[in-house]
Amino acid sequence: MTPDLPPVPDASPPFVRPSPLDLTFEGFPAACFEALARLRAEPHIGRYREEKDVLDRAVIAPFKRYRDDLAVNWVLPNGLGFETERNVFSRILKNDFGRGGSHSHLWMSFYRPPRKRLTDLQLSHAVHADAFRWGLYVGDYAKGLFGPARRRLVEETDRSLALVNALIERGYRLAFAPHVTKPEGHPEFDEPLSEIPDGLVRAKGIWLMRRISREQAEALGPDLVGAAIDEQEALWPLYRFLAEAPGLASLAGDGERGTGNGQAAPSTRAPG
Repeated sequence: MTPDLPPVPDASPPFVRPSPLDLTFEGFPAACFEALARLRAEPHIGRYREEKDVLDRAVIAPFKRYRDDLAVNWVLPNGLGFETERNVFSRILKNDFGRGGSHSHLWMSFYRPPRKRLTDLQLSHAVHADAFRWGLYVGDYAKGLFGPARRRLVEETDRSLALVNALIERGYRLAFAPHVTKPEGHPEFDEPLSEIPDGLVRAKGIWLMRRISREQAEALGPDLVGAAIDEQEALWPLYRFLAEAPGLASLAGDGERGTGNGQAAPSTRAPG
């Protein structure tokens, strides 16, 4: 059983935004990327504990200000029905049954209640040791949503190729994986496509991602928020295309309908 399928926001680009933007985010400091680099070199709980203070101060705190500024300058002015506070961030420590592993990046995504971050379409934002990333992800833990979205990508090729290629030309990569938690070996495409790739019809996770370098992210400083809104505008046509996939309404009314209590499917995450 899954939560009821939420409505699709009515807004569309160009989004309303304050001018100038109302910002509290000052950018990610060098200490952010340096701490994540050390964690990438030693991805275990011992290193995490040594870095926890700097991670809190230089990674998590500024990322929360970035989140707040997106809410104030994008979500609220456009009346988007997203959850922007509760459980929108991933965790750095891995949920690996006590083995003590750690990620070396942190990501966030707003979501539409009664869905959860991990069971809705994900317009994601992530900070890595050497990059910042924006993207759109959908995987098969988004019960009642992923199947119709994947099918629409595969079957409505004229429209889906136009949407995907527009993002690839902007610097995004299309990728998909046979298993959402094992992205190794997944195919990636960074050149415009003439047809939908073989295997996408069987994919367990599909994402479009654009990365900018650490140096670019540092140079943007507080302007990273404005750049993020630009990327949401670029991703929005594909987001709407997937969120409005034929079959979602019928799924919401049959055996896949949720209980309405907001309880999510078993937890997973998009590949980072």
